[in-house]
Amino acid sequence: MKSRETLENEKRKKIHYLLLDSNFSKTRNKINKNLGYHRLVFDGKFKGLEIIYDVPSNLLSNAGLILSKQYEDGRIFFKVRKISKLPGGYKRPSQKFNLGESEEAESPKDFPMQIANAISNLYANVFTIDLVSVVRQTEPKIEIAVKGDRYKIVGGTGYRAELLYETATYKDVKTNKKVKRVGVTLIMPTEPRYEKENQTIMKTIDHYCKELVGYEQSRFEIAQRLLYPEPIVVEKKEEE
Repeated sequence: MKSRETLENEKRKKIHYLLLDSNFSKTRNKINKNLGYHRLVFDGKFKGLEIIYDVPSNLLSNAGLILSKQYEDGRIFFKVRKISKLPGGYKRPSQKFNLGESEEAESPKDFPMQIANAISNLYANVFTIDLVSVVRQTEPKIEIAVKGDRYKIVGGTGYRAELLYETATYKDVKTNKKVKRVGVTLIMPTEPRYEKENQTIMKTIDHYCKELVGYEQSRFEIAQRLLYPEPIVVEKKEEE
């Protein structure tokens, strides 16, 4: 792995939408027509793959830590990030630690010290467990493959956002269970100066595109919900 370690907050806010209508071109036209001072511009095809690693006990993901290997724009790299546990609009941008580019055959087990240090740097408290040993026990758990069309949302103020029309396939590596979802992802800047424009675009989508149902969750959280749904508990009425 090429050495390049950077710790930073996510610089973009993502909102995922479930698309209830198979005719995305109609949705796209409604958004473009009502964007006002902004424009929607086609920016080509895209595809990506993320492999999420964890130990059998799910120690990392249960703590809100996501260790993954990402394939994006011809690059392969490891990333450690801490996701916010706060609900809805209270969510904070996740912190991430990029570990530099890697090779196809490499896994977290090849870099236990670097990854353990990255995890430690995401927390103020000192860990009492052996993180190096934990990283050495990790195995691929979830694969998330995404492909689709990318659009830019541009404005005269220098505003830049993205709209992705995508098919995401969530796969449990152990059982080979797969779940596909067609949807839209809105990716917006987090700089305070663009917040008003972010709100305008979100309100436009909410008002004119009822076929888009939004939820502020990471792809990992979506994968967890789709692949491992919690069982429905039916309470029995007490006999009279």
